Amino acid sequence: MPLFYIKIIKSLSSRNLGFTLIELLIVIGASAVISVVGVSAFVTYSQSQALNSASSDIISLFNLARSRAYSQIKPSSCSGSLAGYRISLDTTNAQYSLEAVCSSSATFVVLNKKLPSNIIFLDSPATNPTTYSFPVLTGGVHSGGTIRLKGYGKEKTLTVDSQGNVK
Repeated sequence: MPLFYIKIIKSLSSRNLGFTLIELLIVIGASAVISVVGVSAFVTYSQSQALNSASSDIISLFNLARSRAYSQIKPSSCSGSLAGYRISLDTTNAQYSLEAVCSSSATFVVLNKKLPSNIIFLDSPATNPTTYSFPVLTGGVHSGGTIRLKGYGKEKTLTVDSQGNVK
């Protein structure tokens, strides 16, 4: 073997080819900081998406009520003619429902939903309506109002106009 190769082999074997403890601690510490920042950003994003999702579900329910009132879709359980649809907000139990109102004043729950955990209705019945009625053919709501949701330290306000549109 030539002398040149022997010198290279000796220099490689005399060197430390690993990482020092300080280098490893720096890399692990930097990785931990980046992970903590990423997880906290994800949690904040997830919480705001839960509030946005709850408000989108309520908006969809208003659109469904308005659509069914316009088209006069009558559930089979409704005897007689259909008077309209009503959305009821249960602020105490964080629930909301879509009900069919029949001409006989009987109501039938079409859809019942609960807000996600940690999200509540902020308003009390004294400050804003807890029912929104959509009579048939007109499709508009009898009286508008606001629906305020609160969750994870954030608030979202939904405004219901006289046509039943929610923004």
